[in-house]
Amino acid sequence: MSNEGQKHAAKLAELEQRRKELEDALMRLARDEAEAREVAELAQEVEQLKQNVETARAATNMEKTMTKKNEIKKAAADNRRKAEAELDKLAKSMQLGGETFEKAYMRALNTDIGKALMQTRDDAQELERGGITSMDVTEAHKRLNA
Repeated sequence: MSNEGQKHAAKLAELEQRRKELEDALMRLARDEAEAREVAELAQEVEQLKQNVETARAATNMEKTMTKKNEIKKAAADNRRKAEAELDKLAKSMQLGGETFEKAYMRALNTDIGKALMQTRDDAQELERGGITSMDVTEAHKRLNA
């Protein structure tokens, strides 16, 4: 092969490598965009779950006049299960190739959305048991500081 042919072959190989790098970058960008959309969707679901917990809490406050304790506990259990499912979904979306689900789950718990989902889950669980939720603690702090 002539020098000119070798130069063209080298240039072609360089361009092919650059094309592959650009395709890889596009794939990463598409994954990042999909993850960003999923994070936005999860944030909306977290807000919905918070509203559901607030609704369940309001129902609990009316418990003295209501005889539907089991319905309240069932709604709280449903909210708890939804929060747990969303945590699983978040962890799966964050799971890297070859990474265990447990490791991704631990990383997910350290995100703002993960923390919010965990708080929602904990509050729903406390509502199921008739325990004290983070909202009760916040309210008590407000009364003490007033």
